[in-house]
This record gives sequence, C-alpha cells and structure tokens, in this order.
Amino acid sequence: MQIDTGKSYAVKPRTEIVQKEDLDVPVESPMDFVALARYEVNISSYMIAQQLVGYFGILNGPTFEELVKDFWVRAKVYDREPTKLEEFQKIEEDENMKRNMREEKGLPEFTKTEIMSSVMGIPIIITEDIIGKASRCSNEGKFQWNLGKKISWVKTTAEVFDKDRPSDKFYDMQKEHRVLQKLVIDCFLQRGGGTDTMAINHSLSLFPDHV
Repeated sequence: MQIDTGKSYAVKPRTEIVQKEDLDVPVESPMDFVALARYEVNISSYMIAQQLVGYFGILNGPTFEELVKDFWVRAKVYDREPTKLEEFQKIEEDENMKRNMREEKGLPEFTKTEIMSSVMGIPIIITEDIIGKASRCSNEGKFQWNLGKKISWVKTTAEVFDKDRPSDKFYDMQKEHRVLQKLVIDCFLQRGGGTDTMAINHSLSLFPDHV
C-alpha cells in the first residue's frame, strides 16, 4: 500500500461489473508438518530446499476476503497492451510522434507488469517482486515456458512417480507423493476455498492404510 504519497485518497471506480458477493476467493489450506511427520511423511526438507518455509508460515494467518474482493473489482492490469494503447493515443494526437520513443511522447518507460487497484481509497500496486516479498519467497528460479510434453523434467517426474507403482491410480501412489500432490492442489493451485488443516482433516483419504 502506498500510504505516504501525499495525495488525497479517493475511491477508485470499479473496473468489473461482477458483484463482490459473486466472487470466490480461494484460500490456501494451512499445513501442519509436525502432524504429517506422525504419519511418517516428512516433507519439510522439500519446503526448505525450495525456500518455501516462510510461505507456509503465513498460511496459518487470516485471509481478509472482503479486502481481496474490494481490490479485484477495481483492479486494472498494466502490461504491454495498455502501453501500446497509450502510444497509439499519443500518435493520434500528433502524427509526428510516430517514431518517437516513449519518453519523448511524455510516457513513462514500461519496465514490468503491474496490477493496479485501491482498497478503501489507498492505492495498491502488485508486481512480481511484491508477490515474492508478500509470500516471503525469493523472486528467482528457473522455469520452462510453452514447451509441451517435450520438456525434460516430464520424463524425470514420471520415472519418480511410477517407480514400483502397479498402476497410475492415485491410491497406488507412494504416501509421500500423495501428500505432495494434495499440497499442490490445496496450497499452490487451489481448486476452491477452504480452511481445513490438510494433515489432520484429510488424513483418512491420504493414508487409507491407517483406517
């Protein structure tokens, strides 16, 4: 939140026609690594290696869903497309600016994608750096983009998951792999909201041999 801009706060107009009540805010499930260890599943080392300990620490805190909804109904994404529109509008005003750089057109240089909104009149800008900081994770790492099934780690992952496994069914996965898959669904790529603590309330489905 930019609280020291010196400007008067003003409620930003809505950019979405959807009602706040119709928005569904996915809430990450808290993780109890100690409880998981009691089931002989110790995955803390994975989180330490990926520098995700701080992220899982904040999952035990509250989620202010109304503030999140208030943010998104007023949000605007500022990426390459809006910058092109800005330049086009400047050229329409003065055709002599067609070959000018952005700064020469009186426009700020585009450096990164920003999500701009406000909550209770306070302007908020979200960038990739801010997401990393808020998640208590380092904003770095490797990724592969749009390479389909030819990416190298797909074969490696399959070899790990299929080792000593009679079928590709979920119940034939190793106990540790079941937990990691559930972690991805509930904490990274959520399919819906929820506040259940994964290690306790999902224990029967993850560990059927303990039933």
